[in-house]
Amino acid sequence: MFPIRHIVTRAHPIASRGGTARLALACLAGCLSLATSLASASAHSYPQTTNPSANARLDATPAHVGITYDSNIVQSGTSLVLLDSTDTPVPVQADATSGRQSSVQPTSDLTPGAYTVAWTSLSADDGHTAQGFYTFVVNGGPIGIVDGQAQSQAPAADLMTTLTVTSAPDGSSLLRVGLNNTTGVERVRIQLSRPDLGTDLLDTQPSGDGGWVLNGNEVAIPGAWHAQVIVRRTNVVDDAKGDFDFTVDSVTGAPAFGSAVSPISN
Repeated sequence: MFPIRHIVTRAHPIASRGGTARLALACLAGCLSLATSLASASAHSYPQTTNPSANARLDATPAHVGITYDSNIVQSGTSLVLLDSTDTPVPVQADATSGRQSSVQPTSDLTPGAYTVAWTSLSADDGHTAQGFYTFVVNGGPIGIVDGQAQSQAPAADLMTTLTVTSAPDGSSLLRVGLNNTTGVERVRIQLSRPDLGTDLLDTQPSGDGGWVLNGNEVAIPGAWHAQVIVRRTNVVDDAKGDFDFTVDSVTGAPAFGSAVSPISN
């Protein structure tokens, strides 16, 4: 939520008590209006829980793939698309849902491998649309699609960020962030986005060797990706942000970096 700025109005020294009261009421009404508009602006519906959970490893096809959102949704404007590791939609049947629920069921058994759930929600509160994704794996096949390693650098405020795209020992995707100066770093996040999937803001974990890693198999379909590295530092007001574009080859799984473009926003 956006921060609400406190508005301080100084009354004129010769203002009457009635004028002061009216001014105070006007200021209060203005603050309430601002708070209401800011709350409304951030009232998108986002996943509260998912089933299967993000990065789940399943021994069989899930009976249902569903999301419970943090607020009521418009069912006709909310959807779930299940994609296999080739970025091909998997046939599903929509469940009868209401309120904050959205759910589908695969119409046949899923082939072992990685799957991406692309969700779109329409908020019943403000009519705004949100979009994002998460992944899970059906055991018995390849866990990830990335085969190889690619690395690139990008400036982020006064920092230089390094992003490496590769695979983890279990075959899932792994993104590693390196910084030329780690002084005061409190948190490092990676915002992944694609036009067809929306945006997912994800927390990294310290790698133990001076970097930060994201290894939840988020990159589970080939094609073009945008990654924004977001660095929070102590006593620094603005986060440092570095932008990267990379692709994963649909045949070989090889990652490669390209020129940066503007990040996708909802």
